[in-house]
Amino acid sequence: MKIIHFSDTHLGFSEYTRIDPETAINQREKDFYNAWQTIITAILETAPALVVHAGDLFHTTRPTNRALAIALEGIQKISNAGIPFVLISGNHSTPKIKATGSIFEAISLFPNVFAAYGSRYEKFHIGDCDVHCVPHCSLSEELEQAFDAIEIDPDVKYNVLVSHGSWAGARTYSMGEFNEQLIPNPEAKLGKVFNYIALGHYHKHIHIDDHIVYSGSIERTSFNEAGYSSGYMLVDLAASTHDYIPIASRNMIKLPTLDCDSLSAFEIYRELEKLSGPELEQSLVSLELNNIQHDTLIALDWQKIDSIFQQVFHLEKIIRQKVQDGNQLMGASMDALPIEFERYLERQEFSNLDKARLKGLGLAYLSNAIDE
Repeated sequence: MKIIHFSDTHLGFSEYTRIDPETAINQREKDFYNAWQTIITAILETAPALVVHAGDLFHTTRPTNRALAIALEGIQKISNAGIPFVLISGNHSTPKIKATGSIFEAISLFPNVFAAYGSRYEKFHIGDCDVHCVPHCSLSEELEQAFDAIEIDPDVKYNVLVSHGSWAGARTYSMGEFNEQLIPNPEAKLGKVFNYIALGHYHKHIHIDDHIVYSGSIERTSFNEAGYSSGYMLVDLAASTHDYIPIASRNMIKLPTLDCDSLSAFEIYRELEKLSGPELEQSLVSLELNNIQHDTLIALDWQKIDSIFQQVFHLEKIIRQKVQDGNQLMGASMDALPIEFERYLERQEFSNLDKARLKGLGLAYLSNAIDE
């Protein structure tokens, strides 16, 4: 019995002000849609007996119309192919207030689609397999109750657990998000072994054990994930094989930190030219200038630095001023106001405002102000 396990698709994620010229969509948003389409194509070509998505289908609890349409189009293709598809909600896609309802109520109406999202344990029997689902739960008490509710039928051939959160074992795999929850080792807790445990939330592909796996995300949402690959898992329960399949995604690169203690502005430019090269073409690049003297900081021409890295998709500049008399300027990302405005909005949850319209108005006002 073959399974495809993927997670953390974060559809609707957008960042920076670059626009795809063909679709007029934010380019980073489109990157996530491209990765989603790659996974959908792989599912249809592989035709596994089961597909599981381990949480954070969308980047927010209230996805945009475009993110929703693209998600439903892919889900419908899987449904039409007769491939059972199990999804659970993650912390990004679980409403803080239950009365608002969940987008998964609509998704679960598709034939062959099974969604677990109600802060409780659910089990779906598919073919020779029981799929045990523990989605993100609003309260730690609900999470504990969900794991306590797991029931394994000894007559079922295969048992797969799908859950979303930070695995709490010898090492905790945390994303540092305020609402993430710790997943206890269910095998130790229950005294039972699953054939496979499909985990979501942690954006790096990790084998915690041979059969306990974070598939990782299909794209990267922050520079904390620089160096991570993107992909999905192809699992064969009968053969007990668990293969990671990487997919293409936009490069995200952290350049070596440049110590600017004894460097002039001109010398900094010269060192940066050594770091810039064709391998950075259309990449997301993070640049850190450390121990920079105050006078040098004032003299730096940011447009000159941008021109040195003109081939990159986006250059994030982090500046740390040299300690003077025990004081140090905190590191800060030196980006344009429109980018900072978009980041701020992305972190906010609005119950009665159209975030896309608010973003459009704000960017228009900022653009006019900058032009003036």
